[in-house]
Amino acid sequence: MILYAFDVDHTLSVSAGPIALDSVRALREAGHITGLCGNWAVVTRTVQAWWDLFSFLGPLSMTKADFLRHLATYVPATEYVMVGNDGGGLSEDAGAAKEAGWRFISERDFAGGRR
Repeated sequence: MILYAFDVDHTLSVSAGPIALDSVRALREAGHITGLCGNWAVVTRTVQAWWDLFSFLGPLSMTKADFLRHLATYVPATEYVMVGNDGGGLSEDAGAAKEAGWRFISERDFAGGRR
């Protein structure tokens, strides 16, 4: 079981990103944990039954790297993966993943099939 933390803005299709929510649903159906590590309010306001897709929302009052470290400490999984932006003026998800010791997949690569 892999834990996937998704950024929202410019990552998920609900916020100008390339990743369709059906891709997240497929991960859930395969038995993985999926959650949000970014602008989760966009998802909770626009996606019906968002709780069927995402097990956690964050970060609230901490950095993304701190949030990812907390998840890895308290949620058992075989691997931890952050999916999001790798710079270019967008959020620095790649840096947060590296700082937390997580594997990183860019939104473009994930949309292209990388898991």
